[in-house]
Amino acid sequence: MREQSRNPLATDPKRPGRSVLLVEDDPVTQTELARALTDSGARVVGTGSGEAALALLEEWPAGVVVVSDGIAGMSGLEIARRIHASSPGVSIVLMSEPEGEKESEAKAIAARLAGVFAMLTKPFDRRMLAELVVALVVAGDVLA
Repeated sequence: MREQSRNPLATDPKRPGRSVLLVEDDPVTQTELARALTDSGARVVGTGSGEAALALLEEWPAGVVVVSDGIAGMSGLEIARRIHASSPGVSIVLMSEPEGEKESEAKAIAARLAGVFAMLTKPFDRRMLAELVVALVVAGDVLA
């Protein structure tokens, strides 16, 4: 008898909720984060632009979107806002640069209004992101 995997992302990788869209314009960071998410069992597609992220999401349904706020052209908050408007069931994680206390508080409020579920301030441990994504997938499975 085959032992069932304990990894909630590994049980059905083709399910949209187990897919992650990673929006990060730094190729090294994108590769490192994609590797950590893949090691957690997620199917990951990465892109470096907001426009490409929105187009990908139309063709490749993802349950979780991880987006950097420092994307050139379209801010991570704008990407989150558009994704939340078109796909309100998608969990969004915003990765942001460190800021002052007032700026950080204002960004947190703006992020919640844009539909962001969680914010991580760079630098952060890649395993923390992977654990957060697993938790979002499990929560999505419970609520589905």
